[in-house]
Amino acid sequence: MRQQDLPLEERFTDDFTDHDAADGQPQDGSGIAWFWEQFGKAFSDVEREDVETIATPTKVITISTLAGTHTGEWMGHAPTGRRFTGIRNVQVIGFRDGRAAERWGSTDQLGILQQLGFA
Repeated sequence: MRQQDLPLEERFTDDFTDHDAADGQPQDGSGIAWFWEQFGKAFSDVEREDVETIATPTKVITISTLAGTHTGEWMGHAPTGRRFTGIRNVQVIGFRDGRAAERWGSTDQLGILQQLGFA
């Protein structure tokens, strides 16, 4: 799914569904790249550390932590220059015929807001 050198149609099924898409995110496979592009604009130095990856014949589940510095607008908030760390992120990708067919995900957005001083 992350092999950026492969065209979208080789990474995602035609009927790919993102069950937890962000506001404004395209529902097809291009939405994943769109989200990380937007997140990268808000947090210029995003770091992702995989804690555990679990694979079944049809799904890959990744548990990771995120960190980053707030250098661009995010959720209507102007950049603060503050850094968040240790934010839990869980992603579940369902596969069919070797391509991503659906995604579920959860990121501790409240934790980010709290660390940036917005909550």
